[in-house]
Amino acid sequence: MTDNLAAIRIFIEIVKRGSFSDAARHMNMAASSVTRQINALEEALNARLLNRTTRQVSLTEAGQLYYTRAVNAVAEIDDMGRAISELDAQPRGSLKVTAPLTFGRGYIVPRLETFFEQYPDISLELILSDQVLDLVQDGFDAAVRMTVRLPDSTFHARKLHRVTRVICASPSYLEKHGTPETPDDLKNHQCLAINFKTANELWRSVASSWQFDTAVGPVDIPVSSKFQTNSGETVLEAGICGLGIVVLPLWQVFEHIKAGRLVRLFDSEGLKFNSLEYNTFLVYPSNRYLPPKVRAFSDYLAQCLKHDFGE
Repeated sequence: MTDNLAAIRIFIEIVKRGSFSDAARHMNMAASSVTRQINALEEALNARLLNRTTRQVSLTEAGQLYYTRAVNAVAEIDDMGRAISELDAQPRGSLKVTAPLTFGRGYIVPRLETFFEQYPDISLELILSDQVLDLVQDGFDAAVRMTVRLPDSTFHARKLHRVTRVICASPSYLEKHGTPETPDDLKNHQCLAINFKTANELWRSVASSWQFDTAVGPVDIPVSSKFQTNSGETVLEAGICGLGIVVLPLWQVFEHIKAGRLVRLFDSEGLKFNSLEYNTFLVYPSNRYLPPKVRAFSDYLAQCLKHDFGE
């Protein structure tokens, strides 16, 4: 194949552009040279790949089969070349990533200073949205996805972290209303969680009841509050301000727990809060070759999560 690689690239370009002349112009070649290369390729294969008329070019049956394989083979060769040439290369260039709003603002942004110190040649465009944006159409290099499971797709994904949710309250709230000792005590407390009609399954699972693993089995406790919101950041702020007991991801509250702004509840061996656990993934287009800048961001985020949570 490598003997005919130049001709194969020309063949692919002709199919993409639909004519010999357009392919020749795009590749800055003489039309006669393009024709000669294709003739030589067909002769080497002993098969006609293209039907030519004065108005159009179309693939023969053999050409269709060859084109599909050729595109994949050339992509593989190009990927190998890039991977080898950048094996020891410093990650560099513009990196465009999308992430959920709260995770991006609350976890990624506070860790970017160190990221840029480690990778000074990378510039990052971070698009925060709770909508699932199209990686290819919107030109993203990667996306952070937080979900129980990813849908089937042609994208590649790396699992970065298994998210655990915890129950917390501020010291001021507990001093005023008392510390719940059993799940049943929560019925007499203000229990805050994201609660809105269009919430995804992660938040619907804790909107109206919280489940616990106890010595006698699972217990499901209905919860409610005078205050409801559709924002995880607002739930956190409400908890810190003493409006109620909150349930939030550990990544969102662990620094507040360490600082004493929140107190973790129901964390004993015999009594565990049992919420729907989910995962944090980094998803990227299914190119065989992963650019160093994407690998650097993926590795850095995984290292941060492992350092903070051990998994």
